[in-house]
Amino acid sequence: NLENIIKSLGEEISESIFVGITGKDGLPVSMYAKESVESALASAEISSIFSIVERSLKNLSLGKAKEFFVLSEGYGVFGAPLIYDCYLFVIAREPINLGKIRIEFKKYLPKIEEMMK
Repeated sequence: NLENIIKSLGEEISESIFVGITGKDGLPVSMYAKESVESALASAEISSIFSIVERSLKNLSLGKAKEFFVLSEGYGVFGAPLIYDCYLFVIAREPINLGKIRIEFKKYLPKIEEMMK
Protein backbone atom coordinates (compact mmCIF):
# COMPACT_ATOMS: atom_id res chain seq x y z
CA ASN A 1 0.00 0.00 0.00
CA LEU A 2 0.93 3.66 -0.28
CA GLU A 3 2.03 4.00 3.35
CA ASN A 4 4.50 1.12 2.97
CA ILE A 5 5.99 2.65 -0.18
CA ILE A 6 6.44 6.02 1.57
CA LYS A 7 8.05 4.30 4.56
CA SER A 8 10.36 2.34 2.26
CA LEU A 9 11.43 5.56 0.51
CA GLY A 10 12.11 7.16 3.89
CA GLU A 11 14.26 4.21 4.92
CA GLU A 12 16.25 4.33 1.65
CA ILE A 13 17.18 7.98 2.25
CA SER A 14 19.30 7.74 5.39
CA GLU A 15 19.30 11.48 6.15
CA SER A 16 15.52 11.83 5.79
CA ILE A 17 13.49 12.75 8.85
CA PHE A 18 10.09 13.08 7.15
CA VAL A 19 8.71 11.82 3.84
CA GLY A 20 5.25 12.45 2.52
CA ILE A 21 2.69 13.14 -0.11
CA THR A 22 0.70 16.33 0.21
CA GLY A 23 -2.06 17.76 -1.90
CA LYS A 24 -1.60 21.15 -3.51
CA ASP A 25 -4.27 22.24 -1.05
CA GLY A 26 -1.86 21.42 1.80
CA LEU A 27 -3.76 18.39 3.08
CA PRO A 28 -1.57 15.38 3.91
CA VAL A 29 -2.16 12.23 1.84
CA SER A 30 0.47 9.87 3.26
CA MET A 31 3.33 10.51 5.68
CA TYR A 32 6.26 8.73 7.29
CA ALA A 33 8.34 10.35 10.04
CA LYS A 34 11.60 9.12 11.56
CA GLU A 35 11.51 12.00 14.02
CA SER A 36 8.71 13.91 15.68
CA VAL A 37 7.28 16.27 13.08
CA GLU A 38 3.93 18.04 13.09
CA SER A 39 2.74 16.35 9.90
CA ALA A 40 -0.27 18.57 9.12
CA LEU A 41 1.81 21.74 9.48
CA ALA A 42 4.72 20.30 7.47
CA SER A 43 2.37 19.17 4.72
CA ALA A 44 0.71 22.58 4.47
CA GLU A 45 3.98 24.51 4.48
CA ILE A 46 5.68 22.23 1.93
CA SER A 47 2.66 22.57 -0.35
CA SER A 48 2.80 26.34 0.02
CA ILE A 49 6.51 26.49 -0.88
CA PHE A 50 6.07 24.30 -3.96
CA SER A 51 2.94 26.15 -5.10
CA ILE A 52 4.78 29.48 -4.98
CA VAL A 53 7.62 28.06 -7.06
CA GLU A 54 5.19 26.62 -9.63
CA ARG A 55 3.25 29.89 -9.86
CA SER A 56 6.48 31.87 -10.27
CA LEU A 57 7.70 29.57 -13.05
CA LYS A 58 4.36 29.96 -14.82
CA ASN A 59 4.42 33.76 -14.46
CA LEU A 60 7.93 33.83 -15.93
CA SER A 61 6.93 31.44 -18.77
CA LEU A 62 9.62 28.98 -17.68
CA GLY A 63 7.55 25.81 -18.01
CA LYS A 64 6.44 23.28 -15.44
CA ALA A 65 8.54 22.36 -12.42
CA LYS A 66 10.02 18.86 -12.44
CA GLU A 67 11.76 18.98 -9.06
CA PHE A 68 12.09 21.29 -6.08
CA PHE A 69 15.02 21.71 -3.71
CA VAL A 70 15.19 24.16 -0.82
CA LEU A 71 18.13 24.31 1.56
CA SER A 72 17.93 25.87 5.01
CA GLU A 73 20.26 25.93 8.00
CA GLY A 74 20.73 22.25 8.70
CA TYR A 75 17.94 20.85 6.51
CA GLY A 76 16.87 20.39 2.93
CA VAL A 77 13.50 19.82 1.33
CA PHE A 78 13.34 17.93 -1.95
CA GLY A 79 10.13 17.36 -3.85
CA ALA A 80 8.46 16.57 -7.13
CA PRO A 81 4.95 16.97 -8.52
CA LEU A 82 2.72 13.89 -8.67
CA ILE A 83 -0.58 13.10 -10.34
CA TYR A 84 -3.86 14.34 -8.87
CA ASP A 85 -2.42 17.73 -7.84
CA CYS A 86 -0.08 16.27 -5.23
CA TYR A 87 3.60 16.56 -4.32
CA LEU A 88 6.04 13.95 -3.07
CA PHE A 89 8.61 15.41 -0.68
CA VAL A 90 11.37 14.54 1.74
CA ILE A 91 12.75 16.67 4.56
CA ALA A 92 16.35 15.69 5.25
CA ARG A 93 18.99 16.66 7.75
CA GLU A 94 22.43 17.81 6.53
CA PRO A 95 24.71 16.51 5.19
CA ILE A 96 22.36 15.86 2.29
CA ASN A 97 23.22 13.55 -0.58
CA LEU A 98 21.07 15.19 -3.25
CA GLY A 99 22.17 12.69 -5.90
CA LYS A 100 20.96 9.75 -3.80
CA ILE A 101 17.65 11.50 -3.08
CA ARG A 102 17.09 12.18 -6.79
CA ILE A 103 17.82 8.55 -7.70
CA GLU A 104 15.42 7.26 -5.04
CA PHE A 105 12.73 9.70 -6.19
CA LYS A 106 13.09 8.50 -9.79
CA LYS A 107 12.75 4.88 -8.61
CA TYR A 108 9.75 5.54 -6.36
CA LEU A 109 7.73 8.11 -8.35
CA PRO A 110 6.29 5.56 -10.83
CA LYS A 111 5.42 3.13 -7.99
CA ILE A 112 3.70 5.87 -6.01
CA GLU A 113 1.74 7.19 -8.98
CA GLU A 114 0.63 3.64 -9.85
CA MET A 115 -0.60 3.12 -6.27
CA MET A 116 -2.50 6.43 -6.43
CA LYS A 117 -4.47 5.40 -9.55
